[in-house]
Amino acid sequence: MQGQGPQLSGAEAGSPAGQAAPEAVSAAVPQPASPAAASAAVPRSDVKVFRLPGAAVAWWAWVIFAVACFADVAATGRNHTAAEIAAALVLITGVLYACALRPRVIADSAGITVMNPLRDHRIPWGSVSAVDLKESVQVHCVKEPGAKRGKVIHSWALYSQRRSRLRKELMNHGDRRRLPRSSFDGNDRGSEAEKISRQPAAQIMATQLEEMVKEARNRGAAAGPRVATWDWRPAAAMLLPAILLVLVITVLH
Repeated sequence: MQGQGPQLSGAEAGSPAGQAAPEAVSAAVPQPASPAAASAAVPRSDVKVFRLPGAAVAWWAWVIFAVACFADVAATGRNHTAAEIAAALVLITGVLYACALRPRVIADSAGITVMNPLRDHRIPWGSVSAVDLKESVQVHCVKEPGAKRGKVIHSWALYSQRRSRLRKELMNHGDRRRLPRSSFDGNDRGSEAEKISRQPAAQIMATQLEEMVKEARNRGAAAGPRVATWDWRPAAAMLLPAILLVLVITVLH
């Protein structure tokens, strides 16, 4: 969902999913039962996790606030209003878990996993044609037989704020109008580093993922079927508290 600075860690695996590849490829490449199963099969040292830090900050800030609210409700109020407040807190916690804490992009030696609030997508490196950033980071899959175009998987976790996109466009426009530097200008490297450091976090992560795609292509990574799975846990984390809140408001009033 959101954040501002790049955050990389090593701890899960991935690539998107959703369609079947040619039969020959499917027979040659074993299909993982799910993106999570594929992630578990890869050594943790080969795994990189991409997500914006603002999402984790928002989650933990909410957890602290919710715990304080629960403590206050338990200490001061044991009436119907207190029950409604508690149910609402549980519902908001479930929504933030599914939409802020859970989403991420995981890259490993085998491919990419895009974890969105309710659905996971896994794509082997050989089936990834490109990774770029528009409104969010997009993983482009190779065109499959019979399809008009390749599937594009959008990441919920890595998005570009409108202000960051406008700043990037202005910087690119300014670079085009700038006179070429002398080949003896010792500030070239410093300017390039400064330019990279001013890029949005999602753009930096998209660039890193694109480099991983190129490396995999150069080493001849095998293609394979995309796998998409629904996860019942975030769905339950939102649906059950919503039902509880409705019951508290309407039935237990």
